[in-house]
Amino acid sequence: MTLRNILLGATMLCAATTPAIAFAQDTAEAPASDTDYGNDIIVTATKRSQTLQDTPIAVSVTSAADIQNAQIRDLIDLQSAVPSLRVSQLQSSANTNFIIRGFGNGANNPGIEPSVGVFIDGVYRSRSAAQIGDLPNVERIEVLRGPQSTLFGKNASAGVISIVTQKPQYEFGGSVEASYGNYDAFVIKGDITGPISDKIAFSLGGNYNRRDGYARDVNLDTDVNDRNRWGVRGQLLFEPTDALTIRLIGDYDKIDENCCIAGNVIAGPTVAITNALAGGPSVDANNPFSYRVYNNFLSSNLIKNYGGSGQIDYDLGNMSLTSITAYREVRSNTNQDSDFTSADLIGQKSDDTAINTFTQELRLASDFDGPINFLIGGYYFNEKIKQHSQIYFGDDFRAYGNALIQAASGGALSVPVLEGTLGTLEGNPAKYVGTFFRAGDGMDEYYGMKNTAWSIFGTVDFDVTDRLTLTLGGNYTKDKKRFTTDVTSTDVFSGINLDAPAYAPFRN
Repeated sequence: MTLRNILLGATMLCAATTPAIAFAQDTAEAPASDTDYGNDIIVTATKRSQTLQDTPIAVSVTSAADIQNAQIRDLIDLQSAVPSLRVSQLQSSANTNFIIRGFGNGANNPGIEPSVGVFIDGVYRSRSAAQIGDLPNVERIEVLRGPQSTLFGKNASAGVISIVTQKPQYEFGGSVEASYGNYDAFVIKGDITGPISDKIAFSLGGNYNRRDGYARDVNLDTDVNDRNRWGVRGQLLFEPTDALTIRLIGDYDKIDENCCIAGNVIAGPTVAITNALAGGPSVDANNPFSYRVYNNFLSSNLIKNYGGSGQIDYDLGNMSLTSITAYREVRSNTNQDSDFTSADLIGQKSDDTAINTFTQELRLASDFDGPINFLIGGYYFNEKIKQHSQIYFGDDFRAYGNALIQAASGGALSVPVLEGTLGTLEGNPAKYVGTFFRAGDGMDEYYGMKNTAWSIFGTVDFDVTDRLTLTLGGNYTKDKKRFTTDVTSTDVFSGINLDAPAYAPFRN
């Protein structure tokens, strides 16, 4: 499958007004560049260091001070500071949905890229499992609303979340932050930075975030929905000449949590069946907000996210050349009691996902004194995804299915009756005896996808007057996806073709 996409856009910026919402008050604590802008708010949404008022993009900026004051731990917390952003935690720690201005898509299918792109220090994070970890030493977070392909190369149709961390410094310094809260919540972050030589500086940061579960699994007699994650991040900054800067970044983070519970909203007729199978309450049928659940095994989330990037900036005088190369891997292993009852209906619902991503961006930006400035760039994206999903019947599913069939047929049918009837119609009454809805039967699904894409993008700014700027942008993208599937079902009943002529008497 190949997709070609051409986008053109134009914006006009009037200096008397600004289409941006700013939450930063003072950038002195976290300067964005070597240029002194005083107390103006500096952003790099247009790939240049500009004051917020001169940026012709709808952008919200959250500074390091705002992040500290609002106790923003990860991107899920960011929605408390950005009104147009909504972040939803879905059924596992690896599934987080980002929505800007009401637009976004789910994160349940790893084959679908999110419409809200997340960039960390210019590197695209293609899936939510690679986006939600804690980050030490964040300088600012920019949330850009609307399509951004003319500036970022990788098309993001709903918007972009751009996270910028602090560069290594040539003076020794560091910080440590620790907090303790209810449910034995313990968070610690720390970083250290300093010079290795007069042209090389380093920084090293780490974080640890844990909390006991705030929900209770009554059947298993344990707390659930806990938090347990940590990460490390190191940087090297090389400045061999005044014109050349090289920044290397490597990081590793890990999540190992029990998440996520589901409240029972409607107590339908199946609750009586699951209660009988469980030998007691199988759900909290009367209060979906009680944070009391009944499962027969704990859900698990083990996520590893790691990678490295290199950014090269070369000052050509009135132009600058930037190259960003990155390689990342995500490993996500999840399993969940997906019937959300203490009856053993779904014995396993697991997803093991491996994502390898390589990206390369190259762009040239001008800084002329005249009325015209431009940015032109190229972007290459290569990603490989492998997923193995399994869903198997538990020990109670056969009895559960039998109860449903009896209720639907008024007692005329049951699982044994179905097995015998269908076998008889095929000429062998014993063919299906004891095979429908057996524990351990189900589906094995293997998926693979290779995605390659490249794009050419750019913008041109024309200063019509001192107070009016016209911006033209364009993007050409060619996107190619190849995918494979291998699905095996061992569920005997689902493999029967009831439209076959032999089953005509049964259908009638």
